[in-house]
Amino acid sequence: MATPKKKQGFRKIVVKNISFNWKFSGGIDIRPDLNKNNQLFIDYGWYDDWLYVEDKKNKPPDYEPKIVTPSFIRTSIEFALKNGWNTENRTGKFEINYKEGKYYIKSN
Repeated sequence: MATPKKKQGFRKIVVKNISFNWKFSGGIDIRPDLNKNNQLFIDYGWYDDWLYVEDKKNKPPDYEPKIVTPSFIRTSIEFALKNGWNTENRTGKFEINYKEGKYYIKSN
């Protein structure tokens, strides 16, 4: 689960004076710069449209946002921090869902 030494698609963002690295990976994978085994994962309902080209009846509902922006990442990190994501943990995974404009903590 460790982040590779090279960035491999990760982008940097600073929120509340903490550096994070994030990338799209079927959802959004966010990791504090100092604890790369500590992960925040955001599921916002993304799916590959090509999977449903021939099967429009079974296509899931549309997802938002269509384009993941740094502003969305910042807001997501702030939500996770307010709701119990501890960036100082050495390992772990905190998961949230984003649907219809609202965040939800994913229960395991």
